[in-house]
Amino acid sequence: MPRSLWLPFACLATAFVASASIAALLRSARRWQTLRLIVVSTVAIFGVVFLGFIVTKSNFPRTITVATFLSAVVLVPAPYLVGTSLLHRAIALGALLATIVVGLVAPSLTAQVSLRQTAAVIRTEYYNLNVETYSGVFPKSVVRGGGLARIGDRYLQLSGDGHLYVFGWEAETDRLKIIPLPYRVPINGDEFAAAAGRPWAAPRDEWLPQEGQRVEAAGEVLNTEWFRTYALLVQETGPDVRVFVSHPYWKAAQQCWVERVSMLHSDRTTILRGAAGPEWKMLYETTPCLPVRGEGRRHGIAFVGYFGGGRMALLDTQTLLLAVGDFGFDGVASVEAQAQNSATSYGKTIAINIADGRAAVFTLGHRNPEGLFVDRSGTIWSTEHGPQGGDELNRLERGKNYGWPYTTDGTDYGSFSWPLNKPDAQQRYQTPVFAWVPSIATSNLLAVEGGLFPQWRGDLLIGSLKAGTLFRARVRDGHVAYLESIVIGSGIRDLIEGHDGRVILWTDAATLVSVRPKEGSIGETLFAEKCSGCHQSAPISGNRIGPNLFGVVGRRVASIRNYPDYSPALRQLGGVWTDARLDEFLKRPREACPGTSMDYTGVNDAERAAIIGYLGTLQ
Repeated sequence: MPRSLWLPFACLATAFVASASIAALLRSARRWQTLRLIVVSTVAIFGVVFLGFIVTKSNFPRTITVATFLSAVVLVPAPYLVGTSLLHRAIALGALLATIVVGLVAPSLTAQVSLRQTAAVIRTEYYNLNVETYSGVFPKSVVRGGGLARIGDRYLQLSGDGHLYVFGWEAETDRLKIIPLPYRVPINGDEFAAAAGRPWAAPRDEWLPQEGQRVEAAGEVLNTEWFRTYALLVQETGPDVRVFVSHPYWKAAQQCWVERVSMLHSDRTTILRGAAGPEWKMLYETTPCLPVRGEGRRHGIAFVGYFGGGRMALLDTQTLLLAVGDFGFDGVASVEAQAQNSATSYGKTIAINIADGRAAVFTLGHRNPEGLFVDRSGTIWSTEHGPQGGDELNRLERGKNYGWPYTTDGTDYGSFSWPLNKPDAQQRYQTPVFAWVPSIATSNLLAVEGGLFPQWRGDLLIGSLKAGTLFRARVRDGHVAYLESIVIGSGIRDLIEGHDGRVILWTDAATLVSVRPKEGSIGETLFAEKCSGCHQSAPISGNRIGPNLFGVVGRRVASIRNYPDYSPALRQLGGVWTDARLDEFLKRPREACPGTSMDYTGVNDAERAAIIGYLGTLQ
């Protein structure tokens, strides 16, 4: 059982024992009166425990909580029902012991039962993708949002309401394992909900809200479903770990909100174990505090929380880059355009010193930057929501102005233009690398840098909330050569590259998605990359400079009759091409067959095994 569930389980067990103890003390000649008193006392004791669960927002499984309560209601008065028969009392004792055992193992069993895994294969330009979707993986969050990050050899998941979980795939079984952590992010959604006069929860119809949606007859309202965590980032330096989370923070006294970066600092072992000690600290807070009342507010919808941006990346070991949205303070719905005011934090990217929290504007002129990634070359990539269309892919450079709200390829909602667009604006501001019209609601992005997708290496993968699609952007000489759409089916909130090279997605449907090349397709891709310039792999395609390799495994060496260009050395080699012989030849062609005309230095072990595995399928 995860450590974070020990205390709730202990409370339930104590309630069970307390109910049984009181039952033992309640002895009366009137049997049914005693039974009523026992049931009432049991309900009262468990009621106190349930109230504690509600106040502390315990994530202990409800099915186990209810089952334990019902078991107590049945088993505690059992001695008064079964009488004095030894057999009957033995049965009651056995039922009690069974309940205790089930209570101990049920949390892990419940997690496995609730976890639903589905698999599909998606064909793309270079790969057949094995897409595994895990539903019911994490306890339900009260609002959407959250993110993913790598930590050690595992991963962290952040929920929209600030809970953290460790997860990973077991090496031998590839089974997903999840452990809740006790480090709740200090996002004060309940205080914001109290000010709003409505629960902190996502309504059933909430999906990509737009400007016109949440204005009710009673006037402007505060939308609690948009008060949610924005992003998660982990910095690891040896055993030392910092966990950063960006989120809104409500200041009740001033009736305004800010965006914060909260930081959890400890060693990796402590965090992964969920041990006591680490505490959240505020690293950075935006200025000014944005009001929800008065002339300085945003008109129409006072709190547009989904314009918060919040994505983070490391510029170096001491500097955190934070992308902050303008929260809709764009000069149309507000008096001032925050993104063009260098004295404020909004509509900017902010460089923050991790040691002391000192901050400076890095870039300005942003609307809602939802994605941020620094690739190995040091290039900073960002994705940004436009209004109605005009979502952008940008390359960020220190000190540059990206133009919002005075230049955009989007339009106002319900209109065919953006009122603040200036005809000559693009000459003064940075233009996007690429823009989407209509909008796809971009989320986070990454550059493929691992070895599992060699044909994608260096490409950008960009998530989409609206289209439910993963976009692969081939970038050459600073421009997008083309986009490939990979339909996932759910809005993608965040994505990371896994330790083994798989792409892991977190969706707004609260599903975890693992994307890997279908088994065998890695070898096919490597063959296309390293071998297809000289060899064919299809039986109807004939030969190229080298012989056709269809059916090569098990074929005699230099035996294709319509290929006259075998080297004398290869003709004299003789024998049959086996996996072992192909492995030896591809490792060092000139050593395995001195005099061969194959001008190739060899292939490393992993790639060689994948290519030979693929050749074995060509029959």
